[in-house]
Amino acid sequence: MSSTSLVQPLISDRVDIVGDVHGEIDALLALLARLGCDVERATVERPLVFVGDLVDRGPDSVAVVLLVQRLVEAGVAQAVLGNHELNLLSGAIKEGNGWFLHREPADHWYDGEAQVPFASRVASADERDRITAFLRARPVALESPALRVVHAAWSPAAIEAAREAANLEAFMAGRPVPDAPEIDWSTAPTRADFSNPLVQVQFHAGIAAREQAHQNGQPVKVLTSGMERPIAPGTLPRWLAGKWRLLERDPWWEHDGDDRAVVFGHYWRRRPSARVEGKPEVFDGIAPLAWFGDRGQAFCIDYSVGYRLKARHFGQDPHTNYGLAALRWPERVVFFDDEDGPLPTVAAGSR
Repeated sequence: MSSTSLVQPLISDRVDIVGDVHGEIDALLALLARLGCDVERATVERPLVFVGDLVDRGPDSVAVVLLVQRLVEAGVAQAVLGNHELNLLSGAIKEGNGWFLHREPADHWYDGEAQVPFASRVASADERDRITAFLRARPVALESPALRVVHAAWSPAAIEAAREAANLEAFMAGRPVPDAPEIDWSTAPTRADFSNPLVQVQFHAGIAAREQAHQNGQPVKVLTSGMERPIAPGTLPRWLAGKWRLLERDPWWEHDGDDRAVVFGHYWRRRPSARVEGKPEVFDGIAPLAWFGDRGQAFCIDYSVGYRLKARHFGQDPHTNYGLAALRWPERVVFFDDEDGPLPTVAAGSR
């Protein structure tokens, strides 16, 4: 493995692995304090590993990235890229990233009744340049003999493609989208329908097949946003992150085939205090602090802090259901930004 590989060695065999931050700078500062990090001096109790999705939706993505950059450059942290960082680098317009792309009209989300602007600090030109340079230098996965870290999915084929890529730009170019069945557009929803939350679209097998090929056939998408499969027959697409979804997430950890522990973010897990259900297609039946997977090897450390934005909007307690967390390895305990003391994780199959 070269020093410039997109799959790099973990900084230590004793680390604190931080979940998706999504611009929630106050939550990050609180969590780092609980982990023994002095952000002013850039010192840590043990090295930090960030699983990606540092940005978007929250109030200050700029501050989050610049803080993580300081820690990385001080040699006390590592960070892998998530799908939200890749969107910034590719210029892809997505919900919540107007702070970086400076688009008009203002970036917004749909609350079920109206479009609500994101109240996020906008990056200056100098900050955009600094953030871009930092993100371009990040790996997409980290590993040791006992532990793997990736943002969304550890696919052996995608990992090998990342090892062989000359640089991030080459990796992001991916590979050609595999052939998919031709679409009968006379029976398909229009592109405008797919971006309109007020128009319920119907499932279309041809569009679903093309979207699945585009997602699962490109290594960069697999590692940073996971693998997907068509929704169950008879199920209506649901609105999520700015589009109607004909696919659902494939629980790849159920056929991982690797004995090493794997820690990732991306999937919006619910914390133990949650009064709402988690995402049933991936975490139904899995306890909030449980390991899971075909070998009990998988743990998602994303406890949905990015939902605090919407909780605040609806006048709800942003902490009850959603939090920023870190997994301390190898002790396998979890710290939350707003909760004293670590919580022990439990073995796969626990309730």
